Order: sequence, then structure tokens, then C-alpha cells
Amino acid sequence: MSGKGTGNERARARMQTVSRRAFVRGVTGAGLSLAGAYLAACGGGGGAARSTAQPAAQTTGAAAAVKTGGTLKLAYGLEPSSLDPHVGNSGGDDYYWYSMFDNLVAYDQKFVSQSDLSLAQKWEIADPTTIVFQIRPGVKFHDGTDFNAEVVKWNIERVLNPDVKSTARSFLLSIDRVETPDPLTARFVLKEPNAALMGLLGGRGGAMVSRAAVEKLGKEFGSRPVGTGPFQFVEWAPGDHVTVKKNPSYWGKDKNGVQLPYLDQVIYRIIPDPTVSFANLTTGEVHLAGINPKDLAAAQANPDLTVVKREGSGIASVMVANLAKAPLDNANLRRAVMWALDPAAVNKAVYFDTAVVADAGMWAPGTWVYAPVPSRPKHDPTKAKEYLRAGGAPDGFAFTMITYNTPILVQQAEIYQAQLAKVGIKATLEQRDVGAATSAFFTEGPFPLYSTSWSLYPEPDWVGSNCYTSTGFYNPMKKPITPELDDLVKKGRQTYDPEERKKIYARINEIVLGEAYFVPMLYGTAFVGFRKPVQNTGTLFGGEAKWRLKELWLKS
Repeated sequence: MSGKGTGNERARARMQTVSRRAFVRGVTGAGLSLAGAYLAACGGGGGAARSTAQPAAQTTGAAAAVKTGGTLKLAYGLEPSSLDPHVGNSGGDDYYWYSMFDNLVAYDQKFVSQSDLSLAQKWEIADPTTIVFQIRPGVKFHDGTDFNAEVVKWNIERVLNPDVKSTARSFLLSIDRVETPDPLTARFVLKEPNAALMGLLGGRGGAMVSRAAVEKLGKEFGSRPVGTGPFQFVEWAPGDHVTVKKNPSYWGKDKNGVQLPYLDQVIYRIIPDPTVSFANLTTGEVHLAGINPKDLAAAQANPDLTVVKREGSGIASVMVANLAKAPLDNANLRRAVMWALDPAAVNKAVYFDTAVVADAGMWAPGTWVYAPVPSRPKHDPTKAKEYLRAGGAPDGFAFTMITYNTPILVQQAEIYQAQLAKVGIKATLEQRDVGAATSAFFTEGPFPLYSTSWSLYPEPDWVGSNCYTSTGFYNPMKKPITPELDDLVKKGRQTYDPEERKKIYARINEIVLGEAYFVPMLYGTAFVGFRKPVQNTGTLFGGEAKWRLKELWLKS
């Protein structure tokens, strides 16, 4: 669009207003559910999501009080599917790559864009289909190569390349091209207006990776990552640990001008069992770990620990159906499954009533488009049996359900398995590592149902484009769900009025839940335990509730 004329001037003014408000007016952060370490199988994220941390004197940390150096050890429950942010398929990957990579546009804890956190030091909406980014000068990748506009262009083209199979590709498809009029200017030319794009650039698609390293390492880049972030990669020992060290040339500073990160090194210990993780926390083997609800009372009573609570942190339990895989290609049999399940019982047995029974779709409390959906599936065995009869299986049927093999996910899947049996549905349970389970369901497609969890992203188009469209990575069918849905997702992405967007996403929720496709069972709350030496704990959660480590420090 040219930007000339009264109509286009009004559009431009509106776009600039949206830009100043980061395209996400009213959005608050939400991310990993429950204990943070165990519930991020998929995903990069009305009412504010809140974080309860240490007293202000410990979380603010004046420059004179900060002690730099030291090694932080943390326990984390998920093995990375990849350390390449563009191609990993697990939301748990974010906990690793956010420490090593920066985003073109980055966000604070309220999911508001901040130029001082971003690789673009400023941006302007030239017209509804043109965004101009001014690149931060002097930034280098960990391998010493320059970060500049040409690298931005290459990164976006890499994500959009179908051969790369990026999980972020679907929500950057509105980008027609990136122009580079000079080394520090990247002009995004869009095929169509996109109200979601600025928010989405804060996730996988906007993470900037080293072109030189990718071209040198090829597929090995996923296990030897190179970014511009506060920490740089040291090693990944699968099943045991990932180690990162301080980037001595990092461009970022705290509000007092002290260079970040404060720590010299971070060791992520990969501990899938939350009981083992908690034991390591209580003995001091690690400084930081997610807390399983069954251990919450013990953690809160431990004088050596500080517990931080993050409400609105994700989807603790969600059932995802493959609409093209028998027997759940039958809509009534899918509905029978969803109406047979009792998430309140799972909440009590597994989450000790710290989760919330879902009353809406994938946009949960803490996201600005959240709204209850009264017609959505809910526990009603009588209704489930009616759907069995309507689906031609009055005596029930059998299928295989996959989940990933952390204890808390297995426990909830086994309870669901028993609930299904009560209405005559026999579900055989298969377990795999999180990356393998996610690939098996969304890429290979042999399973009709995935019992999983989901990271929660504040920008609604992340779920819309990635899960509900025919091109979405997390659409296991890779074809339209309904004739209407692709068009609705596109409309939601192109609409800048927040109230109109809410109406669109409400309609999308009705369709998705009515089709028994993505059906959340429980919304989660995250609990994280810290050893007392860990300071600045209030900075842990980013805007999408993933862990950020660059402002943590250790008190002697």
C-alpha cells in the first residue's frame, strides 16, 4: 500500500498506534504450566498474570548490591528437542534457547515490547504492510560474526523455507520479503496487514541465529547453537545436562548500566522426575527447580527455600485429536472421549487442586482474548454415551493414546485412561520422550490422540496459525479443519481492533471445541523453588512465563 490518501493515512496512524502499544494492547504474559519444568510439550506466548517473588529489596538489586560471577545449577524436566530455536518442536526448548539467543523484538514481563531488550533498537510502521526496523549497531554473534540487516533477512528467509520445517513458519507467512537498504535497516514488506506479527517476533520466528554457524554446521547447529544472547553454548550431554557460559561481549545492560548476565555459568540438569528434582533442590545440589504440587507444602515450610508462584502460566492438560486418524476421524467418537473425561479428578489427584478446570479454549485466563465457552466439552458420562451411540459405537471402541514420559503427564494420562474405560472406551497408552512424542503425533501422524500440556503464548495468532490452519506445524492433518477456520484465523491476524479480534477468536474457539480438536482440560499455575543465595528471583519469568536467567545472581 502506498500510504497516500485519507484512508491510507488513517490506516497508517492506526498502525502506528498499534506499534507503540506493541500490537498486544491489554496482553499479559502466560507460559509454562504447573512446575515450569514438566509441562511445556508444545508451543515458543483479560486479567493480569501475577508473579509472587521475594521482597522488593531482593528482586530489584541496586548496582552496588549485585554480585557478579558464580555458577547457577538448575533442575529442568525436559530434554531439548533441539537447541536451534527455529526448528525445535517442544515448548520446553524455550527455557534453553532464550539464554543463548536474542529476538528482533523482545518483551518485558507484561508482554510489552521494549527496545532496550530487542535487537531492533527501534521500529516504525511506515504503512499497513511495511515495518521498518533499525538494527542495534555493534552486536556480534558468539562466533564473532556481525549481526546486521542482511542476517535478519537471512533468518526470516530461513524460517520461511519449507525445507527447514520450522515450527514458526506458519505465523511468518504474511512476510513477502525483507529489504536491506543499508546494514542497519531491515524493511519488512508484508503480503497483507498482520496485527500479530510484532508479538510473534518475540518467539521462535524472531530469534536471530548465526548464518555463518548454520552454514558451517548444517544439522549439527541444533546441538551446537550460536546466537547473540547473554550466555553462549558450552555443551549438551543428552539425558544429563546442558551448560552455558557468560557471553563476555553481550550488548545488554541492567537499568544501572551493569553488563549482563551477572552469572558466569549456568548448568541445566535434566531431571524428568519431579521427586528427584525436589530432592536435589532441598539438598542444595541445584539452586533452582520447578515444584510439583505434592511437594509444595514441604517447599514452603523449608527455611532454606523461597517459593515463587506464577498464575496463568499455561495449559497443564490438553487433549489433541487427529481428525484424520481412525477411530477419531468420527466427530461423535471424539466428542465421546472429551465428554467422558473428568479433569477435576485429575486436578485433585495430580495437581492437588492447584490447577484450574478449563472453561474455555487454548486462550486461557491471563491472555487478553480469554472468554469462557459454555458449549465446550465438560465431564458428563451420560452425554459421552449419547455420542458413542451417535458415532455408531454404542458399546465403545479402542484406540491408542500417546503422551510424553514425565511422571506427572503419565499419571494424568493413566487417570484419563481409567475414566474412558468407565464408558466403554479402551485407550492403550504409549509413552515417548517429549520431542519424540510430539514428532510422532504432529509429523508422523500414527496416533489418534495426544494427552499433553501446552505453553501459553500471549499473542493469540501463535495458536491460531500454528494449530488451527492447514499450514500449521501443530495441525497433524495438514489440511483445513473446517472450511471456515483458515479464513477466520487469517481475519483475526489481519484485524487491528482488539474488540473485533476477540469476537473472531471467540468464534474460532466455538469451532475448535465443537469439533473436539484441541480441548484443554486444566489450566496451570507454576511454582518454582530457589535456594536462598539466588537473588532477583522476580526477574525469572518472561512475558510468556518462560524462565529468563540473565538477571539472576548468587549472594555469598
